[in-house]
Amino acid sequence: MKMDEFLKKEIEEDMEKIQVPSSLYDYARNIKEESKVKDIQDSPVVKKRRNRKFQFAAAAVVGLCILTGSAFLSPSIAEMASKIPYLGQVFQTKPVFELIHDALEKEGYKNLALGMTPGKKVLFEIRVEGSEKDADRERGKITGIVEDILKSKGYDSYEIKVSSFTPEIVEETEEEKQMRQLGLKLEEGLRSSGYDIMTVNPYNPKIEVSIPLTEKRVDEIQKATFELAKANGSDKEVVMDVVDVENNKREGLWMDYLRSIHEGLALKKEYKVSGYGYSYKPEKMKIIIKTSMTASDEGTEKTVGKIRDEIKAFLDSEDLNAKVGNQPYEVIVRDKRGKDFPF
Repeated sequence: MKMDEFLKKEIEEDMEKIQVPSSLYDYARNIKEESKVKDIQDSPVVKKRRNRKFQFAAAAVVGLCILTGSAFLSPSIAEMASKIPYLGQVFQTKPVFELIHDALEKEGYKNLALGMTPGKKVLFEIRVEGSEKDADRERGKITGIVEDILKSKGYDSYEIKVSSFTPEIVEETEEEKQMRQLGLKLEEGLRSSGYDIMTVNPYNPKIEVSIPLTEKRVDEIQKATFELAKANGSDKEVVMDVVDVENNKREGLWMDYLRSIHEGLALKKEYKVSGYGYSYKPEKMKIIIKTSMTASDEGTEKTVGKIRDEIKAFLDSEDLNAKVGNQPYEVIVRDKRGKDFPF
């Protein structure tokens, strides 16, 4: 699939996900029928297991404008779309990392290692399987694909690096094989006895068994696990990990929100965001935004205020609040030295 067709398809899919007034879609459909095609100019490593000019129908142009906050063809449309927070637009589309992976895979690059590293500029590292000559040969094409996607999203603070890797095949040791088989037997035995088991990890010095908070037979399961392990040739001690599943789900949702926050802010020069962190507790979520600014830099206070406003507009929507149970949050913005800004 050609890149212009791929991006057009992704934009159309993203338009379907964004909740905007139906009149906006009607407007886009009418434009698609009546208008001529417009030209638009330019547009830590994950485990490996797992042209510059495009032609879009005007309806897709409207979709792109919605996603990137670009100028609109109509003031009334701009007014409607302005009610959608910028970070909300980022959240309702695929992560840019996923877009890049999908685009490269559709172009025939099957064995890839992808990385997205925060910093003064976000570093996108794409490693192709093979020699450095293979990377040299494909560098231009891959860089173009990645740039097209990033520019189509309105991002302007990034670097792209294309290199190569040689896959390493690590054989399973005999001990690892025995531990894997032990884990499977323990899980099967415990579940067949009616216990609600999440995971069993036999690899560490102590066998670790995770159960949900709703499973109350903690001591009974610990004893049963020890007896099963002993019957299968292991005398390791057993420790229990009781997991608050609902709390973990909320934390998982927060991770999706943080992904959108970091992507949307770090990939736009105006925000000067270099990274993020968080401290999750049921009573409060602390969101830490790291920047490359100092308090004395011109315009810092205004930029910090804009960062806070963007995050607040995104997180204070009724939909997001309901999903995390109206959990309170705090936004902490830090300077380049790691100190909290006083404003």
